[in-house]
Amino acid sequence: MTTETTQETLLIKLDRVKEMTGLSTTTIYEHIKKGLFPQPKKCGRATRWRLADIQAYINS
Repeated sequence: MTTETTQETLLIKLDRVKEMTGLSTTTIYEHIKKGLFPQPKKCGRATRWRLADIQAYINS
C-alpha cells in the first residue's frame, strides 16, 4: 500500500510558517484572531497548518 502526501494533507509547523511568510509568531496569532490568517489544526497538543492554506495566503 502506498501513501501519497499532497499539499492538501501536508501539515507544517509554526517555524516553517514563519519562514514562508516572514511573519513573527505574535503577528501570525494576531492575524488569526482578526480572521486574516488561516486557522491552524490541532494534532493532540501540537499546532500545525495545512501547507495549501499557507500557500494560498501567500498568493493572495
